[in-house]
Amino acid sequence: MAAPGGAEVPAPKGGTKAPAVMAAGSSSRTGKSAKEKKSRPPARKLRVMCLHGFRTSARIMENQVEQAQWIPLLDDIVDFVMCRSAGLHGRTFPATGKSDVEKKFEAPFFEWYRANHDYTEIYGLEESISQITAFIKSRGPFDGLMGFSQGAVLVGALAGLHEKGLTFRDLDTFRFVVLIGGCKSKALFFKPAYFDPITISSLHFIGEKDFMKEGGELLVQAFTDPAVIHHPHGHLIPRLGENEAAACRAFFQKNFDLKYPVAEGTRPLEPHGKKTAR
Repeated sequence: MAAPGGAEVPAPKGGTKAPAVMAAGSSSRTGKSAKEKKSRPPARKLRVMCLHGFRTSARIMENQVEQAQWIPLLDDIVDFVMCRSAGLHGRTFPATGKSDVEKKFEAPFFEWYRANHDYTEIYGLEESISQITAFIKSRGPFDGLMGFSQGAVLVGALAGLHEKGLTFRDLDTFRFVVLIGGCKSKALFFKPAYFDPITISSLHFIGEKDFMKEGGELLVQAFTDPAVIHHPHGHLIPRLGENEAAACRAFFQKNFDLKYPVAEGTRPLEPHGKKTAR
């Protein structure tokens, strides 16, 4: 698999493919009185915009998210919204080469940008950033950004550029990022993102068998407030074990509590759906 974004990582070993996350809606029960329905607290969730991986698509990331079984873990506090690299305002960013997931998923495939042989130069990024900005304006605001693979490279760099006033200047600030199978890019366009440590809260997923593991560890070092979850899998959105699931939920719960603090003397909002998942 090609390293999306020019990570300083060793060459790919084997062909580990990606699985992973999405949020389900809640259903209301019948038979409630009008007064009971009216007094029920409104559903509140964090809204997280997700960027898919290299030469995949938003539809594929939805599928990966579902396969990873994150819904039972986070459905009561998080809505994952897939950002599409095609279709908005008629623009499309089709893959310019072979996709590593074409044996598992049907085309079309897309990419956020392409690069030269050593990843020092990247092409099409300005258009993708414009696309993402338009998506935020039309579907936002969002509390956090999440990316997988090339999407994680992009989210990490955009967080750094945003803190320096170089992206999303007229948009509300997001409070956290989630980076799955990403890396610290060496592309010249992204260089200013890493001039200073990135202060936004971040959650990093690093797979022990991921060919981008070394690059992911370098990306962790670019942040001042990183939380890191190690998993035994390869380059994918992982299905989490009990300990990893608890750590993942704790990160989102912290941000949920920051957005929806419980007033003194009141009861916290009861979660909808299951609280935990293995």
